[in-house]
Amino acid sequence: MYKKEELRKIIEGYRRAMAKDDVVMKSIAIIHKILNLKEYQKADCIYCYVDFHNEVKTKPLIHQAFLDGKRVAAPKVLKDGMEFYYIKGYEDLQPGYSGIYEPVNCPIAMETNALILMPGVAFDKRNHRIGFGKGFYDRYLQRENNHYKIALAYDFQVFDKIPQDSYDICPDLVVTESKIYRKENETDTIINEREVL
Repeated sequence: MYKKEELRKIIEGYRRAMAKDDVVMKSIAIIHKILNLKEYQKADCIYCYVDFHNEVKTKPLIHQAFLDGKRVAAPKVLKDGMEFYYIKGYEDLQPGYSGIYEPVNCPIAMETNALILMPGVAFDKRNHRIGFGKGFYDRYLQRENNHYKIALAYDFQVFDKIPQDSYDICPDLVVTESKIYRKENETDTIINEREVL
Protein backbone atom coordinates (compact mmCIF):
# COMPACT_ATOMS: atom_id res chain seq x y z
CA MET A 1 0.00 0.00 0.00
CA TYR A 2 1.26 3.48 -0.87
CA LYS A 3 2.12 5.99 1.82
CA LYS A 4 0.18 9.26 1.94
CA GLU A 5 3.00 11.37 0.50
CA GLU A 6 3.52 8.86 -2.31
CA LEU A 7 -0.15 9.06 -3.21
CA ARG A 8 -0.05 12.86 -3.18
CA LYS A 9 2.83 12.83 -5.68
CA ILE A 10 1.17 10.21 -7.90
CA ILE A 11 -2.17 12.03 -8.06
CA GLU A 12 -0.51 15.41 -8.56
CA GLY A 13 1.28 13.93 -11.58
CA TYR A 14 -1.95 12.49 -12.99
CA ARG A 15 -3.78 15.79 -12.56
CA ARG A 16 -1.01 17.85 -14.12
CA ALA A 17 -1.02 15.54 -17.14
CA MET A 18 -4.77 15.94 -17.78
CA ALA A 19 -5.77 17.73 -20.96
CA LYS A 20 -8.04 20.74 -20.44
CA ASP A 21 -10.85 19.10 -22.42
CA ASP A 22 -10.56 15.96 -20.27
CA VAL A 23 -10.87 18.02 -17.07
CA VAL A 24 -13.98 19.76 -18.40
CA MET A 25 -15.63 16.59 -19.73
CA LYS A 26 -15.06 14.59 -16.53
CA SER A 27 -16.09 17.51 -14.33
CA ILE A 28 -19.37 17.85 -16.22
CA ALA A 29 -20.08 14.13 -15.75
CA ILE A 30 -19.43 14.43 -12.00
CA ILE A 31 -21.56 17.57 -11.67
CA HIS A 32 -24.41 15.88 -13.54
CA LYS A 33 -24.40 13.07 -10.98
CA ILE A 34 -24.39 15.48 -8.04
CA LEU A 35 -27.29 17.53 -9.41
CA ASN A 36 -29.36 14.35 -9.57
CA LEU A 37 -28.65 13.29 -6.00
CA LYS A 38 -31.46 13.69 -3.47
CA GLU A 39 -28.90 15.14 -1.04
CA TYR A 40 -28.24 18.02 -3.44
CA GLN A 41 -31.88 18.54 -4.36
CA LYS A 42 -32.97 18.75 -0.71
CA ALA A 43 -30.13 21.03 0.39
CA ASP A 44 -30.90 24.69 1.12
CA CYS A 45 -27.23 25.66 1.35
CA ILE A 46 -24.13 24.35 -0.43
CA TYR A 47 -20.64 24.70 1.05
CA CYS A 48 -18.45 24.26 -2.02
CA TYR A 49 -14.70 24.34 -2.59
CA VAL A 50 -13.26 26.45 -5.43
CA ASP A 51 -11.24 24.26 -7.79
CA PHE A 52 -7.50 24.72 -8.31
CA HIS A 53 -4.85 23.03 -10.50
CA ASN A 54 -7.05 20.60 -12.47
CA GLU A 55 -9.26 19.58 -9.56
CA VAL A 56 -12.83 18.71 -10.50
CA LYS A 57 -14.30 22.01 -11.70
CA THR A 58 -16.92 23.53 -9.39
CA LYS A 59 -17.79 26.83 -11.08
CA PRO A 60 -20.67 25.29 -13.13
CA LEU A 61 -21.99 23.61 -9.98
CA ILE A 62 -21.89 26.85 -8.00
CA HIS A 63 -23.67 28.64 -10.85
CA GLN A 64 -26.39 25.96 -10.97
CA ALA A 65 -26.85 26.10 -7.20
CA PHE A 66 -27.65 29.82 -7.46
CA LEU A 67 -30.10 29.10 -10.30
CA ASP A 68 -31.72 26.47 -8.07
CA GLY A 69 -32.28 29.07 -5.36
CA LYS A 70 -29.71 27.69 -2.93
CA ARG A 71 -27.39 29.66 -0.69
CA VAL A 72 -23.71 29.07 -1.45
CA ALA A 73 -20.63 29.40 0.75
CA ALA A 74 -16.96 28.96 -0.13
CA PRO A 75 -13.98 28.21 2.14
CA LYS A 76 -11.35 30.65 3.31
CA VAL A 77 -8.13 29.68 5.08
CA LEU A 78 -7.49 31.63 8.29
CA LYS A 79 -4.59 31.66 10.73
CA ASP A 80 -6.22 29.07 12.94
CA GLY A 81 -7.99 26.93 10.34
CA MET A 82 -10.72 27.31 7.76
CA GLU A 83 -14.23 28.79 7.67
CA PHE A 84 -16.95 29.05 5.03
CA TYR A 85 -18.37 32.40 3.93
CA TYR A 86 -21.55 33.12 1.97
CA ILE A 87 -20.99 34.34 -1.57
CA LYS A 88 -23.40 35.86 -4.07
CA GLY A 89 -21.31 34.97 -7.10
CA TYR A 90 -17.78 34.45 -8.41
CA GLU A 91 -17.19 38.20 -8.18
CA ASP A 92 -16.95 37.71 -4.38
CA LEU A 93 -13.82 35.57 -4.81
CA GLN A 94 -10.20 36.69 -5.07
CA PRO A 95 -6.87 34.79 -5.00
CA GLY A 96 -5.97 33.93 -1.42
CA TYR A 97 -4.18 31.03 0.28
CA SER A 98 -1.73 29.43 -2.21
CA GLY A 99 -3.43 31.32 -5.04
CA ILE A 100 -6.79 29.59 -4.49
CA TYR A 101 -9.81 31.86 -4.92
CA GLU A 102 -11.46 32.70 -1.59
CA PRO A 103 -14.36 34.89 -0.38
CA VAL A 104 -13.51 38.53 0.36
CA ASN A 105 -15.64 40.79 2.59
CA CYS A 106 -18.39 38.18 2.88
CA PRO A 107 -20.46 37.12 5.94
CA ILE A 108 -19.44 33.94 7.72
CA ALA A 109 -21.71 30.94 7.00
CA MET A 110 -23.48 29.60 10.07
CA GLU A 111 -25.41 26.60 8.73
CA THR A 112 -25.98 23.55 10.89
CA ASN A 113 -26.83 21.12 8.09
CA ALA A 114 -25.30 22.32 4.83
CA LEU A 115 -24.20 20.05 2.01
CA ILE A 116 -20.39 20.19 1.82
CA LEU A 117 -18.77 19.55 -1.56
CA MET A 118 -15.13 18.87 -0.77
CA PRO A 119 -11.92 18.08 -2.62
CA GLY A 120 -9.27 15.52 -1.77
CA VAL A 121 -6.18 13.83 -3.14
CA ALA A 122 -7.05 10.15 -2.84
CA PHE A 123 -9.93 7.99 -1.64
CA ASP A 124 -10.69 4.33 -1.22
CA LYS A 125 -13.86 2.36 -1.83
CA ARG A 126 -14.90 2.75 1.82
CA ASN A 127 -14.69 6.53 1.47
CA HIS A 128 -11.52 7.08 3.44
CA ARG A 129 -9.87 10.31 2.30
CA ILE A 130 -6.37 11.70 2.00
CA GLY A 131 -6.26 15.48 1.81
CA PHE A 132 -3.50 17.84 0.79
CA GLY A 133 -1.60 17.51 4.05
CA LYS A 134 -2.63 20.72 5.81
CA GLY A 135 -5.63 19.25 7.65
CA PHE A 136 -8.00 22.16 6.96
CA TYR A 137 -11.07 20.02 6.23
CA ASP A 138 -10.31 17.47 8.95
CA ARG A 139 -10.04 20.19 11.61
CA TYR A 140 -13.12 22.00 10.36
CA LEU A 141 -15.21 18.82 10.25
CA GLN A 142 -14.06 17.64 13.67
CA ARG A 143 -15.83 20.73 14.95
CA GLU A 144 -18.69 20.91 12.40
CA ASN A 145 -19.46 17.32 11.49
CA ASN A 146 -23.26 17.45 11.16
CA HIS A 147 -23.03 18.47 7.50
CA TYR A 148 -23.55 15.92 4.75
CA LYS A 149 -20.24 15.52 2.93
CA ILE A 150 -19.70 14.73 -0.75
CA ALA A 151 -16.20 14.49 -2.22
CA LEU A 152 -15.61 15.13 -5.92
CA ALA A 153 -12.87 13.06 -7.55
CA TYR A 154 -11.71 11.50 -10.79
CA ASP A 155 -11.73 7.72 -11.14
CA PHE A 156 -7.92 7.61 -10.90
CA GLN A 157 -8.12 9.10 -7.39
CA VAL A 158 -9.97 6.07 -5.97
CA PHE A 159 -7.94 3.08 -4.74
CA ASP A 160 -8.89 -0.23 -3.15
CA LYS A 161 -7.26 0.84 0.11
CA ILE A 162 -5.37 3.90 1.34
CA PRO A 163 -3.60 4.76 4.62
CA GLN A 164 -5.85 6.29 7.26
CA ASP A 165 -5.45 8.04 10.59
CA SER A 166 -7.89 8.30 13.48
CA TYR A 167 -8.44 12.03 12.83
CA ASP A 168 -9.31 11.59 9.13
CA ILE A 169 -12.91 12.53 8.30
CA CYS A 170 -14.65 10.37 5.69
CA PRO A 171 -17.10 11.89 3.20
CA ASP A 172 -20.54 10.30 3.04
CA LEU A 173 -20.25 10.00 -0.75
CA VAL A 174 -17.40 10.04 -3.23
CA VAL A 175 -18.58 10.96 -6.73
CA THR A 176 -16.41 10.26 -9.78
CA GLU A 177 -17.15 10.45 -13.49
CA SER A 178 -18.22 6.80 -13.56
CA LYS A 179 -19.25 5.80 -10.02
CA ILE A 180 -20.73 6.93 -6.74
CA TYR A 181 -19.30 5.41 -3.56
CA ARG A 182 -21.74 5.64 -0.66
CA LYS A 183 -20.80 4.65 2.86
CA GLU A 184 -23.70 3.46 4.96
CA ASN A 185 -23.19 1.89 8.38
CA GLU A 186 -19.66 0.74 7.50
CA THR A 187 -21.00 -1.14 4.46
CA ASP A 188 -19.54 -0.42 1.05
CA THR A 189 -22.06 0.48 -1.60
CA ILE A 190 -21.03 1.35 -5.13
CA ILE A 191 -23.83 2.93 -7.12
CA ASN A 192 -23.60 2.99 -10.86
CA GLU A 193 -24.73 5.84 -13.03
CA ARG A 194 -28.15 4.46 -14.00
CA GLU A 195 -29.28 4.57 -10.36
CA VAL A 196 -29.00 8.34 -10.07
CA LEU A 197 -30.36 9.46 -13.44
